[in-house]
Amino acid sequence: MHPSRLTRIARAAVLAASVLVAFASAACHAQPGPGAGSPAPLVTIRVANLGVAGTGPQQLAIENGTFARHGIDLQVVNFPRGGAEATAGVASGWVDMGEYGSPILMGVASGLHIRIVGSPPIKENPFELVARKGIESVRDLEGKVVASGELGGGSHQSVLKILHDNGLTEDDVKVLASSGINAEALLRSGRVDAVVTGGQVRNKLIAESGAKLIARARDYYGRYQHSYVFATDDFIKAHPEAIRNYFLATREAFEYARTHLDELVAFTASRVKLPKDIIRATYQEQIAQWDLSFAVDLEGTANAVKILKQLKEIKQNVTFDPDTWLDLRFLN
Repeated sequence: MHPSRLTRIARAAVLAASVLVAFASAACHAQPGPGAGSPAPLVTIRVANLGVAGTGPQQLAIENGTFARHGIDLQVVNFPRGGAEATAGVASGWVDMGEYGSPILMGVASGLHIRIVGSPPIKENPFELVARKGIESVRDLEGKVVASGELGGGSHQSVLKILHDNGLTEDDVKVLASSGINAEALLRSGRVDAVVTGGQVRNKLIAESGAKLIARARDYYGRYQHSYVFATDDFIKAHPEAIRNYFLATREAFEYARTHLDELVAFTASRVKLPKDIIRATYQEQIAQWDLSFAVDLEGTANAVKILKQLKEIKQNVTFDPDTWLDLRFLN
C-alpha cells in the first residue's frame, strides 16, 4: 500500500480505537452458560457500518429480536469517518464483520486478514453528486469546490471518476476532503458548491434548498460492484455457523421491512432528523434495488479492482483471485 495511505489508516486506527472503546465492555459481556433447560448462548458479532440512516431494517430487526432468534447478539459499530477508519478498526481487532464499499477490496488487496462472504442488499455504488442551486452539470463545477468525503473512500473515488469522465481533473476543481463533516450542512453553508451524498440527504436537499442531482456514480462505473460483506479470518474459523445465521437473519429483517414500510419509516424517523415523507420516498427507491440473494457479482468485482488500480488505490501487481478473496459457502 502507498505510504500515504498507510499513514491515513494508521491515523484512522487511533480514531477507531477511541470510537470503539465504548463497545469493549458490551462486546466482552458474559453470556449465560449452557445448562439444563437454558438457551444456547448468543454469538456476539461486532459489525462495522458507515452510516445510521441506511441501517434502518437492520436496527429494527435488532430491536424486534430477529438476530437473537438466529443466535446472534449483533452489535453495530458505526464509523462516521468512512471506510478507511472502519478498516483500521478491523486491523485493530475490534470488528468481526462489516458491510461497506471499496475499502474492503483495498483491505484484501493489502493483505488484511478478511474474506468477502457475501453482498449487502444494495451492492451498487450509492454515491451521487449534488450541487447547489444554479449549477446544472458536472462541467459547471470547473473552478468550484466539491466536498468529497473521506480520502481513500468510495465517495472520494467517485468524485475523481465523475470528474475524469467529464473532462475535469483535481486541478480544475478544488476537491475538499470532508471526512466526518455533514454533507447537508456543508452545502447549505455555501462553503462548497457540490457534495457527494445520496438517498435521504439528497432528497432533502433537493426538496428544501433547490439543489440538483448532477451525477450518479453508478452511471460512470459500468458493471461494478461497490459494496460487500466481509468477515475476519479469525471469525470465519471460530464461528462459521454464525455467519450463515447472519445472512438468514438479514434476509428476514429486510423481508419484514419491505412488508412493514410504515413501521420502518416511523422507526427511522425516531433516529434521524428527517421528514417522514423523505424517509419513505428514499426507502421506496431502495426497496426496488434490494437483492436478498446476497450473491457477489464476480465480473463486477473484477471490474471494481481494475478501476481501483486505475485510481491508484490498489497496487498494479495485485490480481483478483476469487478463490482467495471470497468465501461464499455461507449463502443459502
